Amino acid sequence: MRVIVTGAAGQIGSQLVEKFSAIHELCLIDRKPVSGRQTILADLANDSTRSAWMELFEGASVVIHLAADMRTDAPWDSVLHNNIQATWNVIEVAAQHRVPRVVFASSNWAVKAMEQQLAPECYSPKGPKISSHVFPCPITAYGLSKAFGELTGRMFVDEGRLDSFVAVRIGHYNPTAPEDEHLRTRWVGVDDMQSLIRCCVEETFTGFHVVYGVSAQLEVPYDLSYTRNLLSWEPKQLL
Repeated sequence: MRVIVTGAAGQIGSQLVEKFSAIHELCLIDRKPVSGRQTILADLANDSTRSAWMELFEGASVVIHLAADMRTDAPWDSVLHNNIQATWNVIEVAAQHRVPRVVFASSNWAVKAMEQQLAPECYSPKGPKISSHVFPCPITAYGLSKAFGELTGRMFVDEGRLDSFVAVRIGHYNPTAPEDEHLRTRWVGVDDMQSLIRCCVEETFTGFHVVYGVSAQLEVPYDLSYTRNLLSWEPKQLL
């Protein structure tokens, strides 16, 4: 399977490249090179340089769109350029080249208002949880950019321009579990992140979907039932 990975040199991207390189044919895009691997260097938000990367999408099976300013307090000018314009360009080019699926790295920040509304009960094992059907409700520019990506994907699916789009609302990604108790409720480790994205790439489904990327802690504020059912995926890493 030919898979495009944007943001391939980032923390999540570099880990995925290590895992996926033996499984799929990868085409890597980032502003900086991935160590030891051929990388297409590009600013995905710059329309004047689209021609340098858009033809790479021809014949691809999946686009994994990770490229973004990942700072949750990123200023608007950076969010607008790196998260909103770049995301629009990637999804539009994928649709133009008839790529069947886009996997979008969304974030728990896309539904942060709901988490705050349900806190602290949502951190209890038996408390209310945020499901995959909760509409985006961000509270920051960064969260708004992730909501934009989700809504853009839904629009392209509804228009019939993409066969499938899956938004992964990622928790707190880190190779090791954080000490901060609130971050721990949203933690997702490397192995779980890799296996989740692999399921997003390889499982058979069509349409628009939202899933959650967290590991197997009891205090998680998200309902993983839809994620489990759609992807036949189960988090394995425990705190």
